[in-house]
Amino acid sequence: MHGLDYSEAAVSSAQRRADELGIPCRYTRAVMPTSGLEGACADLVYTGKGGLIWLSDLRAFFAEVHRLLRPDGWFYVYEAHPLVPLWTWDADEIRVRPDRGYFATSHVNDTFPGNGAVEHQHTLSTIVMTCRRAGFEVEHLDEHPEPFWLPEGINAAAWDGRVPNAFSLLARRA
Repeated sequence: MHGLDYSEAAVSSAQRRADELGIPCRYTRAVMPTSGLEGACADLVYTGKGGLIWLSDLRAFFAEVHRLLRPDGWFYVYEAHPLVPLWTWDADEIRVRPDRGYFATSHVNDTFPGNGAVEHQHTLSTIVMTCRRAGFEVEHLDEHPEPFWLPEGINAAAWDGRVPNAFSLLARRA
């Protein structure tokens, strides 16, 4: 197993934990879309919980994932739904923020945990079609009402199960 992250702190922490548990996994720092790994070295690649928002070039990222996977290898994504940056955190009803757009290319995250970071916005169709164009067959696509993280002490109406807050995609290298 091999884990990648752009944060040296995350890599160090993950490696220390794997070593403590005796898990044969190596973690290294990488700034995607360039992984630094040999081609056809993996049977499974996973990304999620905030990975895609840091990628400006999905085409290059999916091409790198395709390069890393062995034939018939699997790519699994579990991410915030692209609509999530549009929802307000109002408790009384679901509202769309007037300062954000679904088709915008980026936005500034003004909430926890981003606090000022510029995040790239990709529509769900852009993600799926870029994946297919990179040589993957999409085997599963689902939208989920549950967010993958909830800030403590906040109960937004957008998190009550009526709108998508996450999605999962499973694709096979063709």
